[in-house]
Amino acid sequence: MDEYTRKRVIRKIREAHNLCKIQSITFFRDGSGVEFIYTDPVGDHGLPCLMSSSLNIEDAMEAISGMRLKIGDIPTTLKIEK
Repeated sequence: MDEYTRKRVIRKIREAHNLCKIQSITFFRDGSGVEFIYTDPVGDHGLPCLMSSSLNIEDAMEAISGMRLKIGDIPTTLKIEK
């Protein structure tokens, strides 16, 4: 993933969190990364859509740094991949 795309994905994940639009956060069992599923209000085509973005663990920590993740707010938060 190039630098522009990486920053764009991190920004979209942070925006989704601020709008309470994150559906799930899944940490990969091997510790290599995290998958975020969220509703993007404009998507890549100007309409709201469900997005799935995976980041390596360092970028994922940057994306969620400073966020308060509460199980009640995101029903499937902190799911571990099987």
